[in-house]
Amino acid sequence: MEEKTPFYKQIWFLGGLATIAIFALCFVGINYVSQPDEPKGPEVEMEIIATLQTNEPLIKIAREQGWVEADATEFTSVDAAAVDSIGTIFSGSNLVKFPEFRYFVGLTTIDAGAFAHADQLKEIVIPSQVGEIAYGAFADCPALESISVDTANTRYDSRDNCNGVICTWKGKLMLVAGCKNTVLSDRVYHIAPHAFRGCKQLVSITFPERMETIGDSAFMDCENLKKVSVPQGVRFVEPGTFVNCTALQTLSLPKSIERLQKDAFKGCRNLVKIICPKKYPPIIEDAFDSYGSIVYVPQGLQNKYYADKYWKYFKDVKELN
Repeated sequence: MEEKTPFYKQIWFLGGLATIAIFALCFVGINYVSQPDEPKGPEVEMEIIATLQTNEPLIKIAREQGWVEADATEFTSVDAAAVDSIGTIFSGSNLVKFPEFRYFVGLTTIDAGAFAHADQLKEIVIPSQVGEIAYGAFADCPALESISVDTANTRYDSRDNCNGVICTWKGKLMLVAGCKNTVLSDRVYHIAPHAFRGCKQLVSITFPERMETIGDSAFMDCENLKKVSVPQGVRFVEPGTFVNCTALQTLSLPKSIERLQKDAFKGCRNLVKIICPKKYPPIIEDAFDSYGSIVYVPQGLQNKYYADKYWKYFKDVKELN
């Protein structure tokens, strides 16, 4: 005869299972409540920001990238907000004005060369969420005349109506990207590498006197830049800073200058006048590849420059009056 489990034991067993189930449910509930919400992007109101009539190049790129349907004729703010990476998609594009870029609020990084060689690009606004702009992101955009930052951006700005992109670097302001209409305020201490690279319509630039560094290749291929006065406080002209500035005619160096790095003025074949007020000739090894300039130095230092192993190759050395 089969022995039956006493009723009271069945009750205990079922009660134990119920207790375990209750604890499990409580644990899951508490854990669910304590989990932080998934980060959400900014809420975006649906707005048609581009059509085939207003910005055909953007619609075509959006189609190619799958941001919209293959036969779409419109691009909305919601479509733009969903984009989290552009790489070099816009490099070499035939965009002319790109105010719609400010709607790409899901974008956090603009890579090097992102808009390089966009030869017709005239106007662009950096989105609010962008926290990193690589050097050279806007290199070789010769037509660029307006570049600014959305006012909601907490990392970059366009303060003082500078017509450029500013951030803080090592506790001081740095210009990250500029265009032919950029005005450097007195509060800028640094210019980033490649900041004006390929800005072919840049004719002149006035540096703040407090400037400390001008990054490598910052003015590379600025072929209409005619005059450069390196400000006091700058000790080094970095490699390739003014390479291929073919219209450059006059170069003024500060007393603070110590060295012109390799290829700093390579390709500046029309440079006819160099003013160097420094008592001791700065090091210029491989900084120039043309020596047709006349060098002007302080009174009594002509022979010292003539005797220098680098400066002696210039066409002539004259003393300032």
